[in-house]
Amino acid sequence: MKTDARVKYTKMVIKESLLKLLAEKPIKKVTVKEICELAQINRATFYLHYRDPYDLFEQIENELFEDLSSTVAAKQGDISTLIKEVFKIIGKNIELCQVLFSENGDKMFLQRIMDISREQHIADLQRQYPNASRTQLDYMYEFTTSGCVAVVAQWVRSGMQDTPLELGRMIKTVRETWLGPFK
Repeated sequence: MKTDARVKYTKMVIKESLLKLLAEKPIKKVTVKEICELAQINRATFYLHYRDPYDLFEQIENELFEDLSSTVAAKQGDISTLIKEVFKIIGKNIELCQVLFSENGDKMFLQRIMDISREQHIADLQRQYPNASRTQLDYMYEFTTSGCVAVVAQWVRSGMQDTPLELGRMIKTVRETWLGPFK
């Protein structure tokens, strides 16, 4: 049991160290040596868990992605609750999200997040707009998700002053103004 707790702690400080470094520079300029110095571990410990900084960052992103994916799957159909829960996850992972929404962030990861519920959302839009073409539905989806990502990015950059509930309501209102009520 002690070993498990130590491993969890070690991985946590390694992850925190990478995120601190990414707040200052892009991943391509981060070295294992810098991570180890900041985490106060030796290189062998780092390599016990990760291949390189890219592998570490990918694992951090995948953990967040899994959390978001399971939330989206569980909350399909209840958009207000979904938005609120997504903002809670972002709040729990603020350091990572600050990096992801910065110039040093991974733009492909943001696209993965946007695509989590793509087909379900497009099916919902199809029911709402039965005469819309697939191209039009794709545009509506991109408009909605890109707007949501921009709101999340602004929320993170501005210090998360509004609550997840307030942001969820605001996003829902804006979306309904442009595309009609969620169904």
